[in-house]
Formats: sequence, structure tokens, C-alpha cells
Amino acid sequence: MPVIHQLCCRNLIIPSPFLNLDTTLTNFMRTALPFLWFVYFSLTLGCDPKNEPKEFPALPEIVVPESEQDAPSPIDDTVKHFTISLVGEVRGELEPCGCPTLPYGGFPRRLKALEDIRNQHATVFHLDAGETLLKGFFSNKEVTSEERALLIGELSKDVGVDAWAVGPSDLMAVGMDTLQTMDGPSRISATWKDPEGKLYFTPYLVLEKKDIRLAVIGLSTQPTDPRFQFVQTTPANEALADIVPSIPKDVDMIVALGSMDDEEVDRLQQTFPSIQLFLTTEGAAFEEPNHTPDSTQIIEAPKQGRFIHNIHIRHTTSLGQLDNRLPETDWRTWFMVKEDPTHDVQQKMRLLGSGRNLYYTELVPLSATYDDTVNSINPKIDQFAKTTIQQSQLIADKPTTSSEPGFASSGRCAQCHTAEMAKWSFSKHSRAWESLLTHSVKGSANNPDCISCHTTGFGQIGGFGEPTPSNIRKFKAVQCEACHGPLNGHPNDNSVQPVSITAETCTGCHDQANSPDFDFESYLQQATCQSK
Repeated sequence: MPVIHQLCCRNLIIPSPFLNLDTTLTNFMRTALPFLWFVYFSLTLGCDPKNEPKEFPALPEIVVPESEQDAPSPIDDTVKHFTISLVGEVRGELEPCGCPTLPYGGFPRRLKALEDIRNQHATVFHLDAGETLLKGFFSNKEVTSEERALLIGELSKDVGVDAWAVGPSDLMAVGMDTLQTMDGPSRISATWKDPEGKLYFTPYLVLEKKDIRLAVIGLSTQPTDPRFQFVQTTPANEALADIVPSIPKDVDMIVALGSMDDEEVDRLQQTFPSIQLFLTTEGAAFEEPNHTPDSTQIIEAPKQGRFIHNIHIRHTTSLGQLDNRLPETDWRTWFMVKEDPTHDVQQKMRLLGSGRNLYYTELVPLSATYDDTVNSINPKIDQFAKTTIQQSQLIADKPTTSSEPGFASSGRCAQCHTAEMAKWSFSKHSRAWESLLTHSVKGSANNPDCISCHTTGFGQIGGFGEPTPSNIRKFKAVQCEACHGPLNGHPNDNSVQPVSITAETCTGCHDQANSPDFDFESYLQQATCQSK
């Protein structure tokens, strides 16, 4: 056995030959002995002389304190930022809408606003909740809505709408065949089926931009127009139950988009936890987003395309619902300093957003700030306006008939109704044309959408056509026949009689955008010959 092994195995007794060495060697061995012992022990640990494994007692179990068990999970560094820019209920509006209120909206302004949004936020999805094509009021009875609808489809594509959930009024504007084939954004509906049960449109789209995959499901409500009763509408809850399981598992977020009424979407809010957003049209009245913890959030789009409703999202997990715990002021600060990773708001966002999907909403009014005369959209709108006015003049020049007697103008009415004309002359109706000339939006006097409410008989037989001096002199302003109907031949022709004024007579022009505080009785007293 080697000397070292003897030393280690015989209780450190040094054999006799070593005792005769000189003092220097003895001192060296005494100094090196602890080191040699350590090496030997390391090599032979766990082994006996027969080289058999040696069992050691198990280490005690480590117990994690309860306070540490409840600690939050580490910050998730897999973060994706994106924005959803929502519109809905555009209602056929091409240009800024709103007379006494600030005139907001229009496709040219939307194009410019979206350019700014895309420059500020790297990933933007532009969605349309539907009710897009059909204008709420347009007095020209023979110039159909189809030309307008086709133009709006084209313009929606021009501004970059990524998905459009078609609605009942869209169907009314062009019919099912045209709605399916017309030029425009991608259309979706998981609820509309033909009589054989086949979907008319793709039920959902997976939109992919950069590293974001967004699944958008279209939900269309039941058409009420009798012409389209052949459309079978699946209840939204049944459609979602069928569609959601088929959506790829690797999408970052699932969104339901469409013209759902308030009651229906409220019922759906907590039924489908895998859907994180319900984006809807305005319904009866616009409601500000009301955050509901641990539920799908409902966000509405204001009417007539007057605003873009932005939903800014900081995404970390596809499993969690959206959370709004980061204050608005911090979001706004973050938009300005997001390139600075050392800013305090960055750390706050990381802490609050650990394992959560944060969001923030903002309404962007399409105001004069976004006016831009040089774009690809204005020439298309100008040409549409020119063509519409020309067609309106052709209709106005048609011969009158017993069923459409034409318009006599207020000068003829004043011959018998002097007192009423005097009252009317002090009303805002009498100055409606002048208000176009001083309107904040240039070109209003050549815009058929404006002319239709600020003149009498626009686009009707014997009424206002092109804004020529003769037409303006005879039919400018909201005259008697704008409310009482065409009266050419009255009172000599007994078949020509005035119609009674109802609320429906007024709301064609006095809609939510133009008269947000409209009240029939009070307006009747203020704005017509009925005033006291």
C-alpha cells in the first residue's frame, strides 16, 4: 500500500522509516498532510475499499415561506404593443357632418388622421363595425343610393379598413349580390346564412401585422327590411360557440365586431372569456367604455364616422382579459417617451402589466385639424358631388304630374299666408342657405349632402337642382314646401294639399349630428311659421 494510503487508513500513524528523516522533511510532511488528506477524502468519498456505493441520508425538504408562495410572477418581457382604430355607423357620410355642432368626420380627414396614428403607433388595425353604406337622409328620390354606396366601399378600402362586419343597412343600400362582390374591404359575418344554411361571408379573419395576429369575428344582426327576409340570421351566441373553437390557437387576441344591439352584447359579455373585445356600433346612444373587470370589454364606435375610437393595447398574454389599471395620464406620457426605456412610466407599465393585457381608449375627433386638400380621396368625392348635382337638375327639369306637382316656392305661398311668412322670415330656416356660405367647411354650397337640407325640393321634380342663380333665388332656404310638401297649383287645384308636419318630417335633417338636442315640439315653435 502506498505510504499516503497507510497514513490515511491507520489513524495518521507514521511508519517507522519516516521517523528517521531529518527535521526539514518531517516539518514538510506535517505541513502538507492536511492537504493530502483533503485530496484523498475527495477521491474516495462514497466508496469503501471494495468500491461499492455508499448511501447518504436525504437532505431535509426546503419549505417556501407562505409570503413567498403568494408573490407575483416575474415580469413578462414578451410584450407586444398594437392599436385598433374603430369606426362604425358611417351612414353614407362622405364629408364632415354636423351643422350647429363642430363639423367632424369625412373620408379625407379620416385618411389623414390614420396616417398620423400609424406614424405614432407601429401596428394599427383599422376595423369597421358596419352600417356603413346607406345614408340616413338624401332627398334626391331617383338618384339611388347605390352609386354612393359603391364609392364608400372604394373609399373604405383606400383608407385601409382591414375588416368590415356588414350590417342590415349595408344590405339595404346595394342588395346581397352587390354586397358580396363590390370593391371594398374584406367583409365578414358569422351570422348571415342563405336558405340552405351556407354563410354568405367569411365568418372571421386572422389579421397579421408584424408580430401580431388578431382574429376578428363578424356579427351581423337580423335584417328588418322585408326584401331580405330570405337571410337566415344565427343568434350571436350560437355563432360564437361554433366559430371560436375553430380559430387558430396561436392568435394573440380574439375580437368580435359588428352591429350588435346593446342588450345582445351585454348578454354575451361574460359568456365567451376567450374573446377579449366586443367592438360594436353605437346603438340608441353612444356610451363611453365602462370597464368590467375579468370580462370581455365592450367598446362602441360613434355614429357617422365623426370620430375614430382608438384602443391601445399592451399585450403580454393571450389568456388574460383586458385591464385598464394604468391611468390615462401614464398612457399619454408613455406615448411620448416610449423610446426611453429608463423613464419612470416604463417601469410602472412593466410592473402593472406583468402577466396582464393593459389597454387604454381614446376618441379622435375628425376635425379641421386633419383637412388636407392634396390626397387621393378628394377628387373622387368632388366628382361624385358634381355628378349628383347634374343628375338632380335633370330630375328637377322633368315635367310635373298630378302625383308630383312640383314646387311653387315661398313667393307664391306669401300671397295668401302673409302672417305665416312674416313669422317664418325670422326663423333660422329662412337663413339656411346663407349659413352654407359662411360654413366652416369650404365648398358646402356645392355639396349635395348640404344642399339637400338647406334648400327646398333638391333633386325632386320641379325643385332645386344645380346651384344656379335662378334656382338659388327661387328655392334657397327651408321654405314652406320643405315641410308641407310640393304645392304647385295650390289652392286652385283641390288635389294639391299641404301635408301635416310630424317628427319624421324634421328628423331627416335634424338628426343626431345636426341637432343633438332636437325636440319636436320646441323646434316646431322656434323654426317655422308656427312660432308664437
